[in-house]
Amino acid sequence: MLQAPLADRLTLTIPEAAVLSGLPVKIVRAAVLNDDLQSFTVGSMTKRVKRTDLDDWIRTL
Repeated sequence: MLQAPLADRLTLTIPEAAVLSGLPVKIVRAAVLNDDLQSFTVGSMTKRVKRTDLDDWIRTL
Protein backbone atom coordinates (compact mmCIF):
# COMPACT_ATOMS: atom_id res chain seq x y z
CA MET A 1 0.00 0.00 0.00
CA LEU A 2 1.34 3.43 -0.95
CA GLN A 3 1.41 6.14 1.68
CA ALA A 4 1.99 9.83 1.27
CA PRO A 5 4.97 11.32 3.12
CA LEU A 6 4.06 12.27 6.68
CA ALA A 7 4.19 16.01 5.94
CA ASP A 8 1.69 15.58 3.07
CA ARG A 9 -0.96 13.52 4.89
CA LEU A 10 -4.35 15.07 5.56
CA THR A 11 -5.00 12.91 8.62
CA LEU A 12 -2.55 11.61 11.19
CA THR A 13 -2.48 9.08 13.99
CA ILE A 14 -1.59 10.51 17.38
CA PRO A 15 2.01 9.22 17.17
CA GLU A 16 2.34 10.69 13.66
CA ALA A 17 0.95 14.02 14.89
CA ALA A 18 3.54 13.97 17.67
CA VAL A 19 6.38 13.33 15.22
CA LEU A 20 5.21 16.06 12.88
CA SER A 21 4.75 18.59 15.69
CA GLY A 22 7.96 17.70 17.48
CA LEU A 23 6.04 17.20 20.72
CA PRO A 24 5.93 14.08 22.91
CA VAL A 25 3.13 11.61 22.19
CA LYS A 26 1.80 12.03 25.75
CA ILE A 27 1.31 15.78 25.18
CA VAL A 28 -0.59 15.25 21.92
CA ARG A 29 -2.66 12.43 23.45
CA ALA A 30 -3.50 14.63 26.47
CA ALA A 31 -4.62 17.43 24.15
CA VAL A 32 -6.94 14.98 22.39
CA LEU A 33 -8.32 13.64 25.69
CA ASN A 34 -8.88 17.20 26.99
CA ASP A 35 -10.62 18.19 23.73
CA ASP A 36 -7.98 20.83 23.09
CA LEU A 37 -7.12 19.03 19.85
CA GLN A 38 -10.00 17.66 17.81
CA SER A 39 -9.86 14.04 16.70
CA PHE A 40 -12.07 11.37 15.22
CA THR A 41 -12.15 7.60 15.48
CA VAL A 42 -11.50 5.31 12.54
CA GLY A 43 -12.74 1.76 12.98
CA SER A 44 -13.18 0.72 16.57
CA MET A 45 -10.19 2.37 18.21
CA THR A 46 -7.77 4.26 15.97
CA LYS A 47 -7.88 8.00 16.62
CA ARG A 48 -6.93 10.37 13.84
CA VAL A 49 -6.23 14.09 13.82
CA LYS A 50 -6.79 16.32 10.81
CA ARG A 51 -3.60 18.07 9.77
CA THR A 52 -5.39 21.43 9.76
CA ASP A 53 -6.60 20.86 13.35
CA LEU A 54 -3.05 19.98 14.41
CA ASP A 55 -1.71 23.17 12.79
CA ASP A 56 -4.42 25.25 14.50
CA TRP A 57 -3.70 23.67 17.89
CA ILE A 58 0.05 24.25 17.56
CA ARG A 59 -0.57 27.95 16.85
CA THR A 60 -2.34 28.24 20.24
CA LEU A 61 0.67 26.93 22.19
